[in-house]
Amino acid sequence: MSRSLILSIDAGSSFLKTVVFDREGKIVARERAPYETRHPAPGLAEQDPDSWLDLVAVSVDRLRRGGVNTDEIAGIGLSGRGALAIFLDRDGRVLAPCWLDRRAAPAARALADTLGADLDYQTRSLASKTYHLKLHHPDAFARLALPLFLKDFLLYRLTGAVATDPSSVISPTGWPANLWDAVGFPVERLAPIRPHTALGGALAGPVADRLGLPAGLPVGVGGHDGACANAGAGALRPGQVCLTMGTQGVVRAIAAAPPVDARPKRVSPYPYLPGRWCCSGDLVLAGATPTLVARLLDPSPANPSGALHERMTAAAHDVPPGSHGVIYLPFPGGQVSPELRPSARAAFLGLSAGTTRADLYRAALEGVACAFRSVVEREREIGLALDDIRLTGGGAENDLWVRIMADVLNNPLTIVEPEEGARGAAMFLASGLGWFRSPDDAADAWVRTVRRVEPSADVVAYEPIYRRFRRLADAVYAAETSAQILR
Repeated sequence: MSRSLILSIDAGSSFLKTVVFDREGKIVARERAPYETRHPAPGLAEQDPDSWLDLVAVSVDRLRRGGVNTDEIAGIGLSGRGALAIFLDRDGRVLAPCWLDRRAAPAARALADTLGADLDYQTRSLASKTYHLKLHHPDAFARLALPLFLKDFLLYRLTGAVATDPSSVISPTGWPANLWDAVGFPVERLAPIRPHTALGGALAGPVADRLGLPAGLPVGVGGHDGACANAGAGALRPGQVCLTMGTQGVVRAIAAAPPVDARPKRVSPYPYLPGRWCCSGDLVLAGATPTLVARLLDPSPANPSGALHERMTAAAHDVPPGSHGVIYLPFPGGQVSPELRPSARAAFLGLSAGTTRADLYRAALEGVACAFRSVVEREREIGLALDDIRLTGGGAENDLWVRIMADVLNNPLTIVEPEEGARGAAMFLASGLGWFRSPDDAADAWVRTVRRVEPSADVVAYEPIYRRFRRLADAVYAAETSAQILR
């Protein structure tokens, strides 16, 4: 039987998703499974990496029970959250939980202080967490054989092979030796870097039995969630942009070369496909803001999140642009772009005696849109072309929020079919399998536009609102910084 399906594993921020695509790029079936997250102390969050493969097994079984003929699967594509670290000993045993919190931030600052601020964007990821392991878990560090990113850990568990992709490493010349020398781990022992479209390994027999899949299936190298989302949204060529409204907010513009002042201006460039760079501006927890605010406004655990958003959104429809004077600064986890302000925090400003919950909820949607615009403006300021903006993430399903985004950005927005991360991983694998000559060809065949949202007459109203947002964000941060100094 000719194998005509691709199974894509997308380990996102909230769920592990398994999506099956056919040769035309259409979704045949999909499953999602929530992670089990532990909170050993206030502010700490962690997961057991080996539980992820359990979720894959459960999901594949559900797909099979739902009617998917798993004998038709031609290969497995991989996408996973970036910036997470999994540590293995020489026998492949996990040495520590996967940390989802900011416990490694002091290690990142120490490395940046040692090597220079221009390396700060690198120390947010694998190196800083490895350095944290060394400082706080020296016995585990002494046994460390492989520090891996999430989707590279999945590749290892599925195939026994070790590899990563260029977007995850960030540096165009490979793993930066000076950074890993400062960490104290031999750079030559890190995962080899292979293209996004490479076949990383073959599904090993014992794992194949566990998943109920044919042994020997090719498993792609894939990419981190951002790299895959860009591909799955069709944002692969210079001038195209993927704006992700997920748990994290990100603006990723494609360019032929990185702007010279990108990093000082808080835009992180990394190598992507051959001859192309992805230039990323991050907004911490931006996409999670409506959920955080909705739960503050209606904390009852009896209210499902989806129903709560529907009610809040319906009420916010009747609120005019500007939310009756309320401004929301969407920085619950600090700022990374366009300014580096780790200590910045969220705030509502402009409340009056007549402020309603609908005002506050709409202000949250507008505040995130203004934060996205600040990153878009920064990327244009350093010379990046943002001609074709595509929206991805759960926020793209909220029609009111999307309309606000189009008006605040004063830019048309394209929304494609969902599951962009999983689709991107499948497109990389399909190219590696020879179904397409390149991911560009795969995008031309597989990426379908659902709708296009044009700016409305409200763009005029949002211009002074955006300027007020920027002034208040700067003023509140300056005031908070001064208050901290005076304590």
